[in-house]
Amino acid sequence: EEIMAKSLSSPSPNKYNMTTEEVITMFPSRKEEKQSSSKCLVYALVVLVAILFIWLVFASIVLRVVDPQIQLKSARLMHNTKNHSFSSTSSLNVTMIARVSLTNPNLFGRFYYGNSRVSVLYGASIVGAWELEGARLEGRETKEIDFMVHMRFSTKLLVIMRNLTNDTAHSDSAGMLKLRSYAKLSGTVHVLNMVNKKKTLGMACIMNLNLTSYSTQHFQC
Repeated sequence: EEIMAKSLSSPSPNKYNMTTEEVITMFPSRKEEKQSSSKCLVYALVVLVAILFIWLVFASIVLRVVDPQIQLKSARLMHNTKNHSFSSTSSLNVTMIARVSLTNPNLFGRFYYGNSRVSVLYGASIVGAWELEGARLEGRETKEIDFMVHMRFSTKLLVIMRNLTNDTAHSDSAGMLKLRSYAKLSGTVHVLNMVNKKKTLGMACIMNLNLTSYSTQHFQC
């Protein structure tokens, strides 16, 4: 009986006898909840900015497309070409050996181009042409192509060009022909199967062909 009375007179502490302060400490305050949510928002923004930065660097370095290039590297006449007199009634036939280079500066992109044509003009008339077959250039690849252009200058064309300017007449009399070459090439650059960009390349060159020494002078592109 004494034990029972003693236990009833001094009950052991339990959760129902906790003070107000102790109850408050068991639950997080709204201030702590706001701080926690603010930190999560900051972390999410940092991750998003990092992803955007990495994507911009990737796009500017890997996905950036640089224009391929086409250049006429050299041109000369065949040594077996016969130098006709410009006063002759026959036409003037000339064979030129030239070299064109195609360059794809893109590291991760392939350049697919279609058939094209290299034309040689004397004045406004096309005197010769060569067909360039379509192909593919790998990343950072340069391809050099040699070709021959058979050019034919009619007597009528030579007389017309000689009468246009005194400079042309003087050049013709000295066995010199002022020619222009032109080419237009179209294709598409494919980068990692993610970016496809159409590109059109143009080439325009001016040269003087010396029919006496079978050489090119004042070659400029």
